[in-house]
Amino acid sequence: MSISESSQTRRSSSRAGGSISPRIRLLALTVGLTALVGAAGCGLVDTPNTGGSSGGRSNPPSGTPSAMLSASSTSMSFGKVAVGTSTAQLVTLTDTGKANVIIATISATGTGFSESGGSNVTLTPNQSVTVSVNFEPAAVGGVQGRLSIPSNASNSPLKIALSGTGLQQATLQSVALNWQASESRVIGYFVYRGPAPGSLSKLSNTVDTSTSYTDSTVVGGQTYVYAVASVDSSNIESAQSTPVTVTMPNN
Repeated sequence: MSISESSQTRRSSSRAGGSISPRIRLLALTVGLTALVGAAGCGLVDTPNTGGSSGGRSNPPSGTPSAMLSASSTSMSFGKVAVGTSTAQLVTLTDTGKANVIIATISATGTGFSESGGSNVTLTPNQSVTVSVNFEPAAVGGVQGRLSIPSNASNSPLKIALSGTGLQQATLQSVALNWQASESRVIGYFVYRGPAPGSLSKLSNTVDTSTSYTDSTVVGGQTYVYAVASVDSSNIESAQSTPVTVTMPNN
């Protein structure tokens, strides 16, 4: 079974000295059944090159700049994932205060949830670090969890709710994306996926140099939204393409 869709966008993202005009067009979106489930996962960690030291929350003396840590999302839903497979999402932590934030050891609770990156680093104001959260259900049923980020920030520990559902092993499906190359000089592309247009996350923090991508971690009966953004040699990212939505057929 297959589904094909196409979408085109004309967006641009400018910066001093130049601009990116992605004009990325998702040429085809093909949905098909693949072989029996196997282990699958995505999501890489981008950790800043900082020495940092671990430590918990500490209140600064009166009159000193305060440290504040913010997350790009207050909750992460992984949807339905077949038992024996895994999927990952990225969350960005940013120092939004006026003092350095010292992040201690980040931990994920809840059966099947795990994390990597972001622990034992120091962020200066406006600096960010990316944490990869993985969900690999061990049994059928819903799972609730939490990502806890202790630090010296005034809002420590920062907590992010995690949720997902384990499905009985079944035949996985795949989505094949193809898009038109950017008309600007770029080094590659980022592929985004989510349950809705306003809730998209990068499938990987690694720039994809091709103009195609196959997502083999989708599950039958679920709806997925995809978009693509181009990246130039200065790591400046363009606006995302017009999202493309696909609903997977039931197994």
